[in-house]
Amino acid sequence: MWHTLWYALLGLLLAGYLALDGITLGTGIVGRWLARDDAERHTVAAATGPFFLGNEVWLVAAAGITLGGFPGLESSVLSGMYPLVVAGVAAVLVREAAMQFRRRVPGARWRGFWDAVVLLTCVLIALTWGTLGGALLGALPLQGGHLALDPGLLLRPLPVLSALTAVAVFTLHATVFLAVRTEGGLVARATRTASRLAPVVAGLAVLTAVAAVADGTARAGLLRPVPAAVLLLAAVAALLLAPRLAARGRASAPLVSGLAALAPVPLLGAAHYPQALISGAGPHENLSVAEAAAAPSTLAVVGPVVLLVLPVLLAFQAMQWWAFRAKADDRSPAYF
Repeated sequence: MWHTLWYALLGLLLAGYLALDGITLGTGIVGRWLARDDAERHTVAAATGPFFLGNEVWLVAAAGITLGGFPGLESSVLSGMYPLVVAGVAAVLVREAAMQFRRRVPGARWRGFWDAVVLLTCVLIALTWGTLGGALLGALPLQGGHLALDPGLLLRPLPVLSALTAVAVFTLHATVFLAVRTEGGLVARATRTASRLAPVVAGLAVLTAVAAVADGTARAGLLRPVPAAVLLLAAVAALLLAPRLAARGRASAPLVSGLAALAPVPLLGAAHYPQALISGAGPHENLSVAEAAAAPSTLAVVGPVVLLVLPVLLAFQAMQWWAFRAKADDRSPAYF
């Protein structure tokens, strides 16, 4: 029982991170094009600044759950995806530094350089998550609980298309957020951009799904294709609906686009459970959730502590979003 609860908790934390930090990633990608002058760039920074560090708490918590609760999963994924994971972590660290440095010295050239660094690292982080999700969805070269390092695994059509889809989804998520959480000319520009992006992003998501079905290696990882297909259709519907809600000024629009941003997590779980990783060598080499988890005695001791901390995390996030619920403009404080 405990390993199932921990696995669900890991999914919740990863989904929360993608939905929340997806806004920051998307803003880093599209913000330079939406903002036309310093006042609008300040508005973009003010809209996302209060949530920047709080969003990453979800990723830190998910990493802790993985290391402590699923040593088998952690060792398999890190060993087989080591270059990708290192690139993603390095991009996160560089983005943190760039966000801090960009306002420390006055001057357009200084800010422009660090804005470019933020853009590049946000793209790299989004590509990392998309590639990782696309690779884990299919059958892997997994034997004896060990995932062999295979660069070709990340260059198959599904991981590549999944990476591009992740960048597109986060970008759309950010434009929807800015359309309802800012004021001035930025609102109309973000609304138009979201409306134009939506069919492109939805089409890219569908193309990624087609690649998953057409690729035999990827298709072998879909143990339960029906619930995965239902979740995909729900995500596509959210991508198309969110810009329409944003155009009407509905505050719920980012919640809807956030559902599309977090969709890969439940989709992976629905496609694989009770397995955690699917092996291309056959079902006998699959890594189940129970096998990837720590000893039941360990989970039973630490589990209640984690379940007590979780409500605190959720309450803090709710308080933070409530405290900064007002729309941002060029007079709002910018923290980065």
